[in-house]
Amino acid sequence: MKDINERNEIILDTSGTECPIPVLKARKLASELKRDVIVKIIATDPLAEPDFEHYCSQSKFEYLGCYKEINKIIIKYKFKIST
Repeated sequence: MKDINERNEIILDTSGTECPIPVLKARKLASELKRDVIVKIIATDPLAEPDFEHYCSQSKFEYLGCYKEINKIIIKYKFKIST
């Protein structure tokens, strides 16, 4: 599910899914985004953090970090269109 919060971040909740589904959902979302949008991923898969670090590196997105909140992994990155 995607949603927009008060900080104009796109929120993609991938809770309950495992690799590679969170990254595949983020890749699908990328086709709808504009440059410099912040994407906030909510995940439960323990491999989500390294998966998104790699995804951002390969896609030339700016990885902004990861933190944990009560059984959830929160990952943020900035969507940038490759030039």
